Amino acid sequence: MSEQIELTSVHNTAIQSAAIRAGHTLTGSEPKIFEDSLALAISGMAEQDAIAFCKNMGPSNASTCVVRSRVTEDRLAAARERGVEQYVILGAGLDTFALRMADRLGSLTVYEIDDPVFQQWKRERIESLGLKSPPQLRYAPCDFETMSIAEALAPAGFDADRPVFISWLGVTQYLTLDAIRETLKWAGKCAPGSEIVLTYTDGGDQSETLIAHAATRGVKLYSHPSAQEMTDLLREAGFTKIEQQTREQASERYFKDRADGLVAPEFQRMAMAIV
Repeated sequence: MSEQIELTSVHNTAIQSAAIRAGHTLTGSEPKIFEDSLALAISGMAEQDAIAFCKNMGPSNASTCVVRSRVTEDRLAAARERGVEQYVILGAGLDTFALRMADRLGSLTVYEIDDPVFQQWKRERIESLGLKSPPQLRYAPCDFETMSIAEALAPAGFDADRPVFISWLGVTQYLTLDAIRETLKWAGKCAPGSEIVLTYTDGGDQSETLIAHAATRGVKLYSHPSAQEMTDLLREAGFTKIEQQTREQASERYFKDRADGLVAPEFQRMAMAIV
């Protein structure tokens, strides 16, 4: 049973991310930045606990999960209009896109890549809720220490000759720069027209404080590149059209005059790039 699987601190961050999405969906002021109708159920948390957890995160940390999901799904919609019909979610965690959009996926195939143990936990969780994964959703378990992303995707039917939209959210801070570089190298070799949207942690002169705070939660942060360093990594990997979303831009677009007090993330940054 999924409840018997021992989850790591990184796995627990996926559950917490779902709780934050749920908290915002339930109590965020209108207009909601992002709504996830399945986040509460899949997190396994009680409603009051998810709301309390979201509130206790503070207005900056609580916004990280909702704004990155909003930006990603907005960009995905634009990519679909360009004809992109493959969506790869790296480190999918408890992402619910394919479940929420089951009746609107059409020709879009969604590939969820994640640690085999946690992915199995998620699949059993979905089954226990009486939900069914749509046929367009393909699970691609990947032991990141022994497998490449290409090796994980191949059995799931991924077509490397067709463009793909890739999301990589809330993951890079747990990886070394070399590991980030390797993943971007794969993404940069995808078919022309492919796009990646990713988050990264830029602590600036507060990086050491950020690392220490994460350690109190049992989480180790390995990388915190600057915006220029991330741009260089993307360009080195073969991406040509690169955009960065600054905190000021996020504030203006998503957080202006919000009644719930949410503010743009202090340390989370987003980069978007097209091959």
